[in-house]
Amino acid sequence: MKIYLSFIISVSKMFFRRKQSIFWSLFFPIVTMLVFGNLKIIGYSAPNVGILNNSNQAESTIQKLEESNVINIVKIESSAEAYNALEKGSIAAFIELPNNFDEKTPTLSKPSITSRKGDKAELQLVENLLASTLDADEISKYVQSNVADITYQGYKGFVIPGLVAMAIMQNGIFSVIFTLLSYKKQGVLKRLQATPISPSQFIVGHLIARVSIIITQTIILLIMGVFVLGLSVGQGSIFAWINILLFSLLGGILFLSIGLAISNLAPSEESAPALANLITFPMLFLSGVFFPIDFLPKFIGYISNALPLTHIASGIRNSTLYGNSTLSTLPQLGFTFIWLAIAFLICAKTFKWE
Repeated sequence: MKIYLSFIISVSKMFFRRKQSIFWSLFFPIVTMLVFGNLKIIGYSAPNVGILNNSNQAESTIQKLEESNVINIVKIESSAEAYNALEKGSIAAFIELPNNFDEKTPTLSKPSITSRKGDKAELQLVENLLASTLDADEISKYVQSNVADITYQGYKGFVIPGLVAMAIMQNGIFSVIFTLLSYKKQGVLKRLQATPISPSQFIVGHLIARVSIIITQTIILLIMGVFVLGLSVGQGSIFAWINILLFSLLGGILFLSIGLAISNLAPSEESAPALANLITFPMLFLSGVFFPIDFLPKFIGYISNALPLTHIASGIRNSTLYGNSTLSTLPQLGFTFIWLAIAFLICAKTFKWE
């Protein structure tokens, strides 16, 4: 226990003494989060609007809506699917056509429009379009409007958890690579070999120290998102916070193990950063950090779903936005544990004192 405690103290001191460590672990992620959280980088596009059709007399109405250039129609199969899409932000509103809906007499069976809190402009857009499609002179006679008890957090709600996952990866991989290579170059590992410290104690000691820093980093970034950008974390659920810290813990161990494996496999100090970038760079753009992987071509989506950062980011995002607990994120945890076992096995097999 004394050995692990000594490692935690010494590694933490070295971390905070290096200005570049603080820059890449805290300052850079915070600045990136503030930039992407405040800027409207996506721009305007026609909103996605779901159609839940329960009628056999609505073909003409749906066709007119699909021909419109001001909204994109998404066909929905059930109310549960509609509310789920509304909560996740994949649609801005949905239109429900009742089973007794008749295009010739729409006043007898009003279609309904459901949107989220704060999406008043989208609601009015869909109301006007549907009223125009039904040739209605007064919207309230033909359309029933509802506002669901859902608060969509927009792009900031998507990107902040992704950047938290990115920071875990960057801190985990790059910090340990440069530290271990520095140890090797200065002969520190050779001297440690002559001590009673075993390779497992060295690895586990470093993991404990670095993971503590990564968890602290995660908390700081989310607090910045809450107080500076107005992010709502976990919808008031303490279990969501616990789950976020769990993903931070597992993600930290995972990427630290990958970083140790890279430093062990790199043939030279100069090649290690290139090898690390070769692994981290694709994950930045294929793991749903800055944009949903649904935007990618389908065959690339298969690759994205196999990457470890995808599931870390997804688990943190689901807990942050929807208050998901551990049971709700078991698929993401399962993939994380698989990658963790692979990375730790490679790390243990390739570790050497020289």
